[in-house]
Amino acid sequence: MWVDAKTCAARLLAAEDVLILCHRDPDGDTYGCAEAIAAVLEGLGKRARIECPSEFPASLSFLHRDHPDFTPRFILAVDIAAVNMLGDGDRRAVHINLCIDHHPTNPGFADETFLVDYAASGEAVYEVFREMGVQITPYVATALFTALSSDTGGFRFANTTAQTHRYAADLIELGADADLVRRQLFESNSRGRVRVESDALANARYYHGGAIAVISVSVASVTENDVDESELEGLAAEPLKVEGVHIGVTLKEREDGSVRVSVRSDSDEVSAARICSQFHGGGHVRAAGCRVWTTLAEAEPILVAACERELKR
Repeated sequence: MWVDAKTCAARLLAAEDVLILCHRDPDGDTYGCAEAIAAVLEGLGKRARIECPSEFPASLSFLHRDHPDFTPRFILAVDIAAVNMLGDGDRRAVHINLCIDHHPTNPGFADETFLVDYAASGEAVYEVFREMGVQITPYVATALFTALSSDTGGFRFANTTAQTHRYAADLIELGADADLVRRQLFESNSRGRVRVESDALANARYYHGGAIAVISVSVASVTENDVDESELEGLAAEPLKVEGVHIGVTLKEREDGSVRVSVRSDSDEVSAARICSQFHGGGHVRAAGCRVWTTLAEAEPILVAACERELKR
């Protein structure tokens, strides 16, 4: 069932022992929202904790807080577009009471879903907090500002709206440490990360007359450069910066034998979500992702063919 911010607020005010789920390969939006919600619930005297099928990236460690262990009575998914983003195996069978999300491909897998067409799920969570009438502390404001910054590339991506800026301004007035978020998310790269990015971009491949750019990162490259994969979160935006490229594809080899795929498009006429939906993925028109169970070498022509079909639409 689709619900609004007011209904979400009522559910959270009534909920006890809340488990908050983040998506696989977490970014600042899912984790920032989760920590913000946990802090607000704890401020109301409730117990809350966070789970994720992947480790949280070091770049988001400034938000980390310890939470108590308990058997949950209410489960909330935040910024999760589909059940496959919950992880593999039994994780996908978890019963979700409520989902707060901004991905148009969300099928409504939870009992109730607050789905918005916003730049970040953090905007939706901010609206829920306003409906709840709770105090937004500087920590909560910083966590939500992280969510907005993460999914807009520091307010540079085309998905950034006037509302995004208004909400960001509100959060700064409420005490968000915008400078800390900027440094942690966009201006703090390890030497290993720089080497991996440089190698990937130097070996970019171009298809369809240069309209498609593909870069890839192998497990060996990540290991040799002593890089945590979470450090590569922003790499997906790089191929689209090349002149003449309309679709950027980033392939990251995983130790489990799969390839994580990130697709970026430069216009609403070319849908990254449509491309990724062919591989049981999803996301937004200009930014989407999926996972394919094959090698890097085999994944590339498959994804290029899907991109070419989209360009010919």
